[in-house]
Amino acid sequence: MKSPFSGLPDRVRPTRPEVVALGLSLFIAGVLGFVLAGQILSPNKRVIEALMGIAVLVAAFMLPSRYSVAFMLFIIPFPQNTTMGSTTVIFSYIIFAFWLLRVALGYERKPIGGGIEKPLVVIFLLFILSFTQVAPGEMDEAIKRFRIFVSSIFIFYLVLNLVRTERDIRFVLNALIASFFFVAIVAMTEIWFPGFAHIFSVLRVKTSQMETLQGVRVGSVFGDYEMFAEYLAIFIPMLLIRVVSERVFLRQIIWLPTLMLAIMLLLATATRGAFLSLIAGVVYLTWIARRILNYQKMLPVLIGVLAVFYVSSIVLNQYTSTASLFGRLGETKLVRGMPETRARVWSEAWEKIKEKPWLGHGPYYFAGVDERNVRHWYPHSLFLFYAYLVGIPGALVFYYILLFALRKSILAAKAYASRRTDLAYTVVLLSAVMVIFLVDEIKISFMRYENTQQFTWTMLALLIGSSRIALLTAEWEKKRKERNDAALG
Repeated sequence: MKSPFSGLPDRVRPTRPEVVALGLSLFIAGVLGFVLAGQILSPNKRVIEALMGIAVLVAAFMLPSRYSVAFMLFIIPFPQNTTMGSTTVIFSYIIFAFWLLRVALGYERKPIGGGIEKPLVVIFLLFILSFTQVAPGEMDEAIKRFRIFVSSIFIFYLVLNLVRTERDIRFVLNALIASFFFVAIVAMTEIWFPGFAHIFSVLRVKTSQMETLQGVRVGSVFGDYEMFAEYLAIFIPMLLIRVVSERVFLRQIIWLPTLMLAIMLLLATATRGAFLSLIAGVVYLTWIARRILNYQKMLPVLIGVLAVFYVSSIVLNQYTSTASLFGRLGETKLVRGMPETRARVWSEAWEKIKEKPWLGHGPYYFAGVDERNVRHWYPHSLFLFYAYLVGIPGALVFYYILLFALRKSILAAKAYASRRTDLAYTVVLLSAVMVIFLVDEIKISFMRYENTQQFTWTMLALLIGSSRIALLTAEWEKKRKERNDAALG
């Protein structure tokens, strides 16, 4: 069959869609630039915000979804508040809506599920029912927190549908690590140049350096040293992925200082729970990856990590006012089998949960003015927090989702436990991340803040997506081997 354009003169060519998109993008950029330039002399805050909103809408639709999602992942740790909600919440709704539109128009691949759709629907319905328990004066805040939960689910499915190949895994990791660098810069400024930390207020980025009886504990953009510590404990295995996956030694040298920086910052938080969770993750990692570990190479790495811990501890103790992690570990006491800092709050939180065990108190909890002034019965545990919000059934359903993700990651790790490939290292280390998260959430809850909720759902999507890729690849390789054996036989 002849091309419909075969009869046209040689100089005439059909206009390609990407050329039209480029032309339209340049036209819109020119108009926006002209109007914004006029705002330099007589700036109007609403005009600028409206123009930036239009720019985001155009970019979200015209750019491939992967770049919109990468931008959203980068800004998760530092949301900016607006009258309609935070920027991250708004972007997640916009990007998700345009992704669905692009799927409907055929510009994106068909969506895939994560295998947790049924329990997610149950939790969603339980959140809706829990609104009946919210006090009238707290309804606005409850709706706001519910919007954050929905935005986290949108982010989960955006990342899950982005992660379809090994290249996509690296793309998501790069976006998260780029964000980590900015978070680390804020934290390092708080430690070494505390007088200059206010410069980040120009970018409307929160900083948090909290004075305690033991010394200063760094919270960076999260405003909470415990959540920042969990963030760092999760990122240490993720940075290890980049170290072990690099084949060129010079590139490994670039990533090693970043890994050391994460370790130093973890020490600067002086958070025992995150440190012990990291140890649990390393123990699990050693067991699950025992067949692919090169012990001759691992011994120098282990010695190097211990040296970083020791030197960083001395440097922080001698030249900063940060609290001592190891000093706090030595002071740890147990009360009725519980850590002394949790025994009372866990007991009091449980009494509050028993007041409304089936539907909970609704999707809002006022923690207090800041970390040092929380209510005594604040639920310092993920299970207690979820049970307080949506009841014990909701907490059990959510823990089922976490255990589903853990089981899937363990199956993927076992499928590659005897291989030394980039995918093997990735799925094994991400499986260790899940263990670190579960152990640390025993004494804290990612539900406390917007950015920690969205980051956690991002990691769940990355974990489930990479596990799916690994299991499908392993199944395909198994069938190919069987076909080859049958042909030879």
